Amino acid sequence: MAVVYTLLVLLLAVFVAGFILLVMGAMNFDFSNSEIPPGVSQPVKLRIIHIILISRAVVGKILENIGICSQVGFVRYMQSRKTLGADPKLFIKDLWFEKVPVRIYQPKVPSASQRKGVMFFHGGGWVFGSLETHEKLCRSLARESESVVVSVGYRLAPEHPYPAAYEDCLNATIHFMKNSEHYGVDPANVIVCGDSAGGNLAAAVSQTLAGRSDLPKLRAQVLIYPGLQALDFNLPSYQQNRGVPLLFRERAAFFALQYLNGDALHVQEILEGSHIPPDMRLKYRKWVSPDNIPEKFKVRGYKPHVLLDCPTEVYETVKRFCEPNLCPLLAEDAVVHQLPESFILTCEYDVLRDDGLLYKKRLEDNGVRVTWYHLEDGFHGIINSFNSDWLSFSSGKRGLDNIVNFLKTILETIKFEYSNFSIPPGVNHSGKLHIVLASMISISAMGKILEKMGVCSQIVFARYLSFGRKLGPEPRLSLWDARFGRVPVRVYRPRAPSAGLRAAAIFFHGGGWLYCSIDTYEKICRYIARESDSVVVSVGYRLAPEHPYPAAYEDCLNATIHFMKNSEHYGVDPANVIVCGDSAGGNLAAAVSQTLAGRSDLPKLRAQVLIYPGLQALDFNLPSYQQNRGVPLLFRERAAFFALQYLNGDALHVQEILEGSHIPPDMRLKYRKWVSPDNIPEKFKVRGYKPHKPHEFKAEVFEKVKGLFVPNLCPLLAEDALIQQLPESFILTCEYDVLRDDGLLYKKRLEDNGVRVTWYHLEDGFHGIINLCDYYCFSFPAGKRGLDRIVKFIKDL
Repeated sequence: MAVVYTLLVLLLAVFVAGFILLVMGAMNFDFSNSEIPPGVSQPVKLRIIHIILISRAVVGKILENIGICSQVGFVRYMQSRKTLGADPKLFIKDLWFEKVPVRIYQPKVPSASQRKGVMFFHGGGWVFGSLETHEKLCRSLARESESVVVSVGYRLAPEHPYPAAYEDCLNATIHFMKNSEHYGVDPANVIVCGDSAGGNLAAAVSQTLAGRSDLPKLRAQVLIYPGLQALDFNLPSYQQNRGVPLLFRERAAFFALQYLNGDALHVQEILEGSHIPPDMRLKYRKWVSPDNIPEKFKVRGYKPHVLLDCPTEVYETVKRFCEPNLCPLLAEDAVVHQLPESFILTCEYDVLRDDGLLYKKRLEDNGVRVTWYHLEDGFHGIINSFNSDWLSFSSGKRGLDNIVNFLKTILETIKFEYSNFSIPPGVNHSGKLHIVLASMISISAMGKILEKMGVCSQIVFARYLSFGRKLGPEPRLSLWDARFGRVPVRVYRPRAPSAGLRAAAIFFHGGGWLYCSIDTYEKICRYIARESDSVVVSVGYRLAPEHPYPAAYEDCLNATIHFMKNSEHYGVDPANVIVCGDSAGGNLAAAVSQTLAGRSDLPKLRAQVLIYPGLQALDFNLPSYQQNRGVPLLFRERAAFFALQYLNGDALHVQEILEGSHIPPDMRLKYRKWVSPDNIPEKFKVRGYKPHKPHEFKAEVFEKVKGLFVPNLCPLLAEDALIQQLPESFILTCEYDVLRDDGLLYKKRLEDNGVRVTWYHLEDGFHGIINLCDYYCFSFPAGKRGLDRIVKFIKDL
């Protein structure tokens, strides 16, 4: 018995000694090979986690050497051995989508409408990770965002190299999109999401599905510190964070090779950059280059890397690194510009930081909306540590909360869409309009989040996204930017010679006086110039609320006068100049036309073209405002909000304006002959109209908004003596537009004063439809019809 006891003590001593040696060796390796910068919060915790991972890898190697199991197999087992119990808020079920294992997390609380669906692809360098390793994360996403989350258990390398993981994630996503309603998910609101290698897979799947016409478009992609390229492992973040846990630079290259072909033989060549031929390196430099990284991310140190020659045998082994399905950062612009709204999370102390920054730039350059969140004190893998008991990191929780906020923003967008607007049966392509509106609301909601975070104002964010994509050269037009005095303009002139002087259209863009720009209306101005063979001048007037009334009006007026005085310099007949604008731009065109009507020192304007113009702010209860109060793209409340923002940058009294309590009774009586539902033809009241009794007049409100009754701001209020001097007019109205009756009332005023009016009414049109006449898959034929009528009017003058 004493012998047995002695042996047990010896075995225990050996075990304890071995454990101590293992921990000491792991600590020595950690302190010798890793570097934790001062900016990382809670560095001691990070060292402990790293030492545990090293110890696990060492034990795995020992077991592999004695033939018990492979190192990879042991590490995978240790990662997946902890299972969680039931979740009181979620239904959790394991299924198979075709041949791919998945785990579905569905909120138990009933939903009034279909939910979002989130396809989640776990990280782990394509070699590690599983449904279990990301269980806490997926549960949290499902609970907090009230979404259905599908975690995909794709096949792992090196046993199943590329494209196995990509194919599993793609097939699982397609299966879910085709059957999403079975899980209570709206097929138009499916999101792909992944961290690290999973972020790579999410980006690849998103690109593949972008061109699919047989499936709904993905709603968004969420990329959490994604690895997106394997061309350059010497970008600033790879140099600065080469030894920062939990992902070393060498391990990033190792994992990429394991995923590619299960062989890490050429790690050194990849790190040196000698795996890519010079011509290919030059080809992709426009997308993968330290030059595209903002300078502030280089201040911690960056040394340009001299690349070595590329041995042919190395390139032949790794040439598939140039495939976008493996390295999404290399996809062509034609694919990137089709991608959905995106969320990208990066960490300052992560080798993959610059992959995320480069992809953010590519997406934004191609007009894709991006919400970016950067963890200044974060490191690779921190999201997984958001709830790891005493080894948790507050930064990981912050990052996860921002992801959830992004998902919830989309959810609130959907709720807002279905509860606050209605699309009448007469609108064609109502599904397209639903999607366009949801996108606009998403922009607004994301802008609000960024404003609360102190990144930028909601208005600035919306303006940035509304500026439009830069178009290429135009073979039939000469285009150039200029300044008329202090006002920026863009001139479009046909290249073809003209037998005589041309007509010119001075265009004032819409956007509620707050949004849009010359770039936003580039397509429309090019089209008018080409098809009407006219010179078009697009005016970039100052925007409210920074520049309230009369800034926009003065800019448009001054630009018009400047052009009329110098029109022959542009090959234009000074007696054949037209002012034109849509929405708020229609208001500005009408105001400029009235101002110039009495000028004897200038030629008379040839015509005015008013496209669904906003012409008064007295009565927001006319038939069209009641019938179309919730019809996109302009709600009744927003029309009042824009008018106040233009007036003085203060939308405090929107409710009083909507109620009609901002007008003194005597003034309402004075203008009733011009602004009254009695002047609207009865056929426009059949969809419903209830006479409105204005609320009690509030003098203090009137004092703040009395500028609304100036004709230069509300052209419908101009006197008859001025109206009768106006030029020939074209007015376009839309049936499903709150501003319809503004156009109808102005049409009557012009005709009553002997002004010739060409009126075109889009029976199936809505506010803003002209901008959607050529908007990729969201084009509306009615918009094209309206624009063609405008062109015909200009040509026939």
